[in-house]
Amino acid sequence: MPGNVLFLDLFGGAAGDMLVATLLACGVRLEALQAELSKVDLRGYRLRTERVQRGAFAAVRFVVESDGSAPATAVEHRGHDHGHDHGHSHDHGHAHGHVAAALGLVTASALDPTGGFPGQPWRTWRQIRALIQQAGLAPRVTERALLAFGLLAEAEARVHGMDVEEVNFHEVGAVDSIVDIVAFCIGLELLDVEVVVASPPPMGSGQVYTAHGWIPIPAPATLECLRGWPVRPGLAGMEQVTPTGAALVAALARPGALPAMTVTTMGYGGGTRNPPELANVIRGVLGRPAIDESAREIEVIEAQMDDLVGEDLPSLLDALLDAGAVDAFATPVLMKKGRPGLLVTALATAATVSAVERAFLAAGSSFGLRRAPARRRVLDRWFERVETPIGSARVKIGAEAGERLQAKPEFEDLRALAAESGRTVREVRAMVMAAYASTQPGGPRGV
Repeated sequence: MPGNVLFLDLFGGAAGDMLVATLLACGVRLEALQAELSKVDLRGYRLRTERVQRGAFAAVRFVVESDGSAPATAVEHRGHDHGHDHGHSHDHGHAHGHVAAALGLVTASALDPTGGFPGQPWRTWRQIRALIQQAGLAPRVTERALLAFGLLAEAEARVHGMDVEEVNFHEVGAVDSIVDIVAFCIGLELLDVEVVVASPPPMGSGQVYTAHGWIPIPAPATLECLRGWPVRPGLAGMEQVTPTGAALVAALARPGALPAMTVTTMGYGGGTRNPPELANVIRGVLGRPAIDESAREIEVIEAQMDDLVGEDLPSLLDALLDAGAVDAFATPVLMKKGRPGLLVTALATAATVSAVERAFLAAGSSFGLRRAPARRRVLDRWFERVETPIGSARVKIGAEAGERLQAKPEFEDLRALAAESGRTVREVRAMVMAAYASTQPGGPRGV
């Protein structure tokens, strides 16, 4: 079942904290985000959100700050990088905060390589990868976080001419940047986002003084991450896209305009600064993918078999589904000569019908197939997450023309909650549906 679609309108730019803020504005709960982040063996920080005004827009700001468990630096310098900060301190693998010292915004002692989080070591890509892999996060969260960090590691390696395994992220390896990347991936999972589409980001211009001397804007690692991506001109003298933001967008999204979808919610993630030239926000639009009309047209492929070994049936059905079948099932039938057999049926789209037929003939025992066109009438489908006293679970919604006709808990979530709580699946199902009904006027149809 396809998940949700998220469109990122990179109006003001892209930075890690702005991207996380956008997901919070689209419905992710900070408490749920914190619970998952706590699995990563990273200490010395706390999270908070605040409502801010950026240009004409009310937005959410996501803040990662020291929790005071180590001696504080002279001045908290998060948000004083290149004159156009999105709330990110130094997410560039360079000590870009030195420009802030030159402007008198922070003291030199605040420009430690950990981005304002004292006691934190510099971390290599090898160390960060192990940190994420050992956290026990959801598989898709781990995969997405490693993709984003891997892209950034490769970009830094190309810029500095070094082995990617030994890339030292400096500030990007500090707490706030690791939190931003992992939190964004967690937020996508909490919103059940399967596809991310992003508009071309605006690239500022100019130069900035760093520990490496003067470097151009966009930062070299930013451009490396965005190889192959469409970009557009930004504001002079301002860095609007940071390497962390570029890595998240390039690794996890595809470029494009607002896709066909049914919009469910939208929100604005704001940066730290509020420049007069533009609203420093990302607009997130969350929705359900529009039903592809071609997917309603299907081919029904079937064959009767009286010599298929019973233990081979599951592997045949798996082969059909792996080949792209929309569905595959078997029905007992009485064949010629009074032989009991199975009628195996697969439903396929025009794009997958050839592969499904080949899988049918290879994994089944039939010497031939029947095929006929058919048309499906399907509901729009998506997942919504509800909270119960024993944890959260997904509920699959079916709707037509905006009217909700079905609501069913995801069985795997029910089974997991039942195992954790010691309750039966039936009890958990009742709790989940009661929680869902409390969010719907008149309650849902379907169980």
